Amino acid sequence: MRPLIVTYAWLLTRLPEAFARLNAVLLGEVLWLLRGKVIRRNLAKAFPGKDAAWIGRIGRASCRRTAEMGLFSIASPMMPEAEIRDRIIVDESMLGSEHGMPPKGTGAVLFVPHFALMEMMTAAPYLSPELAKREWVVVYRPLDQPAAERWVKEARERFGMKLASRREGFARSMKAVREGHVAAILFDQTTQSGSIWQFLGTPCAVTELPGIIAQRFKCPSRIFWADRTGFWRCQLRTEALHATDSIGLTIESNAWLERKLRASDDACANWLWAHDRWKHGQLPFKKLGE
Repeated sequence: MRPLIVTYAWLLTRLPEAFARLNAVLLGEVLWLLRGKVIRRNLAKAFPGKDAAWIGRIGRASCRRTAEMGLFSIASPMMPEAEIRDRIIVDESMLGSEHGMPPKGTGAVLFVPHFALMEMMTAAPYLSPELAKREWVVVYRPLDQPAAERWVKEARERFGMKLASRREGFARSMKAVREGHVAAILFDQTTQSGSIWQFLGTPCAVTELPGIIAQRFKCPSRIFWADRTGFWRCQLRTEALHATDSIGLTIESNAWLERKLRASDDACANWLWAHDRWKHGQLPFKKLGE
């Protein structure tokens, strides 16, 4: 399997970008065929006033961008560092005093949404000396295929971020924050545990994990996301969260995501709608705030 991955990565990075773009389109159509029913249902729940044509357009665009993100995971280990710098820009928001990363020695929790090109966020410590002054621990879900898992994990850790699987992620994240480092956690993934909250008008299960860590250590919290500007191009941004308790942070982060998805069609298409965010929304969990 690994020789095939290496060959494909070589083609993605050595051939003209049109090759990678075409692959993203084709793989996006495959994803649409496999997950189109779920995507259409999700978009119809979130935007009941939109017609089928709009849902199909946004859904297909989301699939293409999801494929684009996956292709970057494959290609990035063979991508020269100069090209990484050219494609990924650290926005001033990440370095500013209001919304940026706290000073070295102060722990922080980063709330990460499922946006296209979020794989490019792993280059953040390489792109700025200021961001490299601390350790970054990222909670992730390992891939099922061993060769692909090793390749993608190496790609994600190439520039210094440390990955922790979900099984060990809670303990390692707390340790990182306690020692003045950074923990990055997806806050909008499908979860089988947590609390119930209205997201885009429909009940869904939400994780309180990042908020619990931030509350425990009384540390700053930030939304951290990749703002897509083109194919394999983005700006890394942060925005401060102001709540200090786990419930408040959970509500505030999800409200931020709602505003972002409603802001424009382009922003809406950047989210990974193939995830069944509302799958566990009807189970008898505790409602957020109870």
